[in-house]
Amino acid sequence: MLSNVYSEIKHLRSKGRLTTALELLKSQPPLSDEDAFEAIVCLFLVGDIDNTVHVCRTRPWTLAWARQTIEALLQLLVEDNAQAALGHVRIALQDPDSCPDVEAFFLMLLQANGRLDEAYAVVCARLTPPLGETFLLTAMAEVTSATKDWMRAYQLACAVLATDAENYRALMVLSTANFAFKNYHESLGNALCANQISRGSLPATLQIMRSQNQLGDYYAAIAAFDALADTNTLPPEIHIELGMAYAGLDCTAQATAAYRAAAAATPPPLEAIRALLKIYIDAGDSAALHAFSRQFADAMASDIDCIQLQGLERLRCGHLDEAAQLFKKCHDLDVQREGVFAQLPWPVPEPRIRHDYEQLALLEQRGKLSARGREALQVLKPYYAQSRGPDQTVAPEGVAAAALRNALCEIHYCPAAPFTGAALGSNDYGAIEGQYTAENLVVIDNFLSPSALAELRRFSEEATVWKMYDPGGYVGALLINGFAPRVLLAIADELRRRMPRVIKDFPLLQAWGFKYDQRMRGIAMHADFAKVNVNFWVTSDAACTDPSTGGMVIYNYPVPKTWTFADYNTNPEKLQAFLKVHDAKPQRVPYRENRCVMFDSSLIHVTDELHFKPGYENRRINITLLFGRARSNE
Repeated sequence: MLSNVYSEIKHLRSKGRLTTALELLKSQPPLSDEDAFEAIVCLFLVGDIDNTVHVCRTRPWTLAWARQTIEALLQLLVEDNAQAALGHVRIALQDPDSCPDVEAFFLMLLQANGRLDEAYAVVCARLTPPLGETFLLTAMAEVTSATKDWMRAYQLACAVLATDAENYRALMVLSTANFAFKNYHESLGNALCANQISRGSLPATLQIMRSQNQLGDYYAAIAAFDALADTNTLPPEIHIELGMAYAGLDCTAQATAAYRAAAAATPPPLEAIRALLKIYIDAGDSAALHAFSRQFADAMASDIDCIQLQGLERLRCGHLDEAAQLFKKCHDLDVQREGVFAQLPWPVPEPRIRHDYEQLALLEQRGKLSARGREALQVLKPYYAQSRGPDQTVAPEGVAAAALRNALCEIHYCPAAPFTGAALGSNDYGAIEGQYTAENLVVIDNFLSPSALAELRRFSEEATVWKMYDPGGYVGALLINGFAPRVLLAIADELRRRMPRVIKDFPLLQAWGFKYDQRMRGIAMHADFAKVNVNFWVTSDAACTDPSTGGMVIYNYPVPKTWTFADYNTNPEKLQAFLKVHDAKPQRVPYRENRCVMFDSSLIHVTDELHFKPGYENRRINITLLFGRARSNE
């Protein structure tokens, strides 16, 4: 039991008043093992390792839990043997009289030994947080942050700060959690407070730069870098954020230098390699691109993002076969790494099960379903039969859960889908370019050739690549998810050649398809990150029961360039307020089969009301091509 003086020392230490606690500690020697252990915790937390070791060695310890914990600290601080230290703390924790600070050391040592899963299990096993035990609470917060349990990390960090408002470690956990929640202003505030406590701290500076970059305040991010006392030996993450800030200001040379500094690390971080690859591709410098690709060939060979960028570059150069091979490689890698399982929401929404069941039933009807596909169809059948509406979710357990995951995540059918001939329909593209140049928006009917339309509709109906899901009820697929049929690449390539004044030399940044549940609302109000948005529809006109709706609504006001991706792409309420203030006017483009709407992506747009017949083949399918980067897409 702590003496009165050492109880006060612990109280002061828990409130973050370590300087006062140490002064009081010097005024009276410890009267017991508990007092001495409290002295060690104080000395350890201020980083006074020499005196921590001195007390460990000179105290004649009598309590079993204290002896084992002291031996653990000596193994860690003197012998640098975290594994042996962990063994001693495990023994200490078996003593029912051990104190919460021993558990804090235990959590720290579990992390030091790479046993994060065990540390997380220990945190989760606690029914209630130990209020007032800031050392243990901080260790718990750091574990949950490292395991990306952001809500629990947020709660634990707040519990620490309620007692110790200037706890640097808790502020850093809170900043990281807020960043994960996309609450960038709060994340920045937490990091700025942490930096006040520990001036020039690299973790705090990194968080400041990350938050400023996400908020679009690139000059502030550069200023945070410039405030560092020593910029010669920095972690690569700092250089990456500096590169992002310069890239945000279109300072390509400085961005390249910063990313190059990051890529000099061993191993080179993929984020820096991806950024440099984008820069060299956008510059169109073939020699520099090929030299860079050779230098980092090993790192890029198995990275899906890098392979996709190379595929987009090949497509931009008109090498469609090479592009198709690279996109297929992306999809194959994604399947091998079970990326589709990570995309599956759990509990599973009923609209996702409905889509997959109806698609597999169509494939069976057309004689294109494999034996594995027929097994998946039988797995989905009872869930489909028991459907009570789009708000329903299911989450079976055990064997049934595994069967459902496999049925929804496997690629049951994805045809090679070769395509030759004209991809676009017969239109006066000179006139279309003129209208687009004047209005930043043009509607093109008979957009695709009859053969391209039929091929793209067939692929969209049959290929089981629709693994993305949105709560709005639509499923989606990107190029890297297998939505890269040869006909889609031909459309992008031919469009570039037919509309050189609009598409110019802009790279294709992304392409996707979305397929909608007739019972739900479609995509919420948003803007996109590209210069030119090409959006077209392939479902039959007969599916749309109200030809005055079903398409999209586009407003005549662009979002400000200072807005972040979260502002313009994920915050429909803010967009509504923006449109109201500026009295923006909507233009409704009704649904038509084979109709394309081409517009400036910064114009706010939203899916119109959906009035489509029930049935799988009547689902509205829209396909989007985005050309040229105009603003951040994070």
